[in-house]
Amino acid sequence: MSLVIGAGIAGLVLAQREGAIIIEEQANFGGLYGTEEINELRIPALPPLIEREREILEIYPDADISEINLSIKVIDEEHLRAKICPICNSLPNWLFPSRKSLFVKNFPEILDYLARKVKIVRGYPVKITRGTLFTNRGVYDFNRLINTGSRQRINRSLGLNERIDAIGCLVLQIVTGHEIGDWDVYINGKSGTIFTHILRYPSDKQYYIYSFYNRGKLPDVDRVVLDLKRARLIESREDILSLRARYINECLLFGEKEKRRPEFLRECGRLGAWENMSLSDAIRSALEC
Repeated sequence: MSLVIGAGIAGLVLAQREGAIIIEEQANFGGLYGTEEINELRIPALPPLIEREREILEIYPDADISEINLSIKVIDEEHLRAKICPICNSLPNWLFPSRKSLFVKNFPEILDYLARKVKIVRGYPVKITRGTLFTNRGVYDFNRLINTGSRQRINRSLGLNERIDAIGCLVLQIVTGHEIGDWDVYINGKSGTIFTHILRYPSDKQYYIYSFYNRGKLPDVDRVVLDLKRARLIESREDILSLRARYINECLLFGEKEKRRPEFLRECGRLGAWENMSLSDAIRSALEC
């Protein structure tokens, strides 16, 4: 039996291709792009922007892709790396969308399609030996094990140690009563402002707001709202009609990976390979794993 750890986009693609069972800790599927219900509309937890069409069309030929021209406003870019990840040599490209980008309009439909094709069971790895995966909910024998989930957690399950770590991020999804700017992407490197990025969903008055944090220093939702007011993007909390908050502990990945890994283990996708991949790159990693 083949097992895939993680039901993000890479895990779903791999499990369908391999005929594998997915082990997933969360109740939802889709990983970073799992959907949220906002104002009776299902939208992904992160905007499904891609650089290329071919990966999406390869996994779902009926993908509805549109080219969008993004208006981008940047404030104090020179201090952005120090604000987000001072120990990173550089920031990943997905933090800086291209002015001409591709948007997958029916991405929730794609996730549903992939999830219907596979079996997903709840649980997370506790210990792994050759041919056996012990989870918090059961024991599974395997002849192939593919990890697309947290590489840090897999290391603990295998008793391995790598010098890798991550920066977390708080993502707020908000719906406002009015547009908060004449831009689609707003990037702010000022140290006094807790958030760094605001991306407008291609549906009016819906926004994603990113705030990055080191482990154990979670940003406060109320502080983000206060800084939106200080930046004169909103006048008061009442301007926000709906709000969803999500903390992602392994958002920006860095560190030194060991080349020698167990031969029974394959590692793919953003978290498995521990690389700051875009959505397109994560799907390509799964297709070529």
